[in-house]
Amino acid sequence: MGGSNKPVVLLVDHKPEAREVFTQIAKEFPFDLIVAEDGQAGFDIAREQEPDLIVIRKNVPVLNAQSVSVLLKQSAATDKIPILVICPDYSPEDQEKFQDAGCNDCIKDVKEVDIVVSKLKEWLAL
Repeated sequence: MGGSNKPVVLLVDHKPEAREVFTQIAKEFPFDLIVAEDGQAGFDIAREQEPDLIVIRKNVPVLNAQSVSVLLKQSAATDKIPILVICPDYSPEDQEKFQDAGCNDCIKDVKEVDIVVSKLKEWLAL
């Protein structure tokens, strides 16, 4: 993306606290952050920008995380982008649904910044 060699993270979340946490983390780590407020916008941005990682809230408005993942996995341009779901009430059923949809991992709570940072490091190879 542009002249930057930094990885790009797309955050798809309508909750201000998640945007605040990711904005703070992005200031300290070498990645660029793009934010979308709903699943349709996130899907459109993902197709246009092809970020290195997508983090999406389970029940984001318009298109939910599962729908966005299924749609992105249908395109060769976006099917390899790792997708992490923000899912506070993550159950074994959720895990199976999200894995079937093509999601790669889960973040239970964005307020657990250490866990969010470790997931970002893992998936972005920072």
